[in-house]
Amino acid sequence: MHTSLTGIFLGQALAIFLFIGALLGILLSLLLILKPHLLERINRIANRWITMRHITKWLDRSISVERWFYQYHSVAGIAIVLGAAYIFIYFGFLFDKPYALQHLGGAIPPRLLEGLLDALVLSLLAGAAAALMVGLPLWLRPSLLRGMEAEANRWVSLRQTTKVMDVPHSQIDIFVAHHARQAGWLLLLGSVYLLFAMFRLLM
Repeated sequence: MHTSLTGIFLGQALAIFLFIGALLGILLSLLLILKPHLLERINRIANRWITMRHITKWLDRSISVERWFYQYHSVAGIAIVLGAAYIFIYFGFLFDKPYALQHLGGAIPPRLLEGLLDALVLSLLAGAAAALMVGLPLWLRPSLLRGMEAEANRWVSLRQTTKVMDVPHSQIDIFVAHHARQAGWLLLLGSVYLLFAMFRLLM
């Protein structure tokens, strides 16, 4: 019952969002058809370039937690080993798959749900095995992890990754400016169709 009410609420919220978007689309299409020169002025004001460098500059900093881990390596190692052991015991011996399939079934087909559960259990067991391989040396002999740490601590700069995104693309603006009325009619037809479709859903 709770799931169905949540689905209805989300569906209505999406319909209202699309209804408002359709109204704005109609206004924009009429502007394109009747007053295309005004759109160029609005476009100049609205098209302010926001560079990704200011956003990624804060993220592009290295945070070192190795000193804390080595200082409290026993506590961290014991916590990781206990967590891995709990996952092994629960999902290896105590996990009741038929009970989970019975209570999670409904919207998802049983075969798909069974495959997803198997994949989840296998990934958790693999993660627990990896955690155990890290937790035991961290607890008993942390110096064994220094070679792995040196390989893993390779700096990857976000500036190089986001450089492709940090380029303005004005091809659509140029195309719409050259074919303003045609784009307006297409937008008007799509917006009117969407408006009536969302109106029928909301009524």
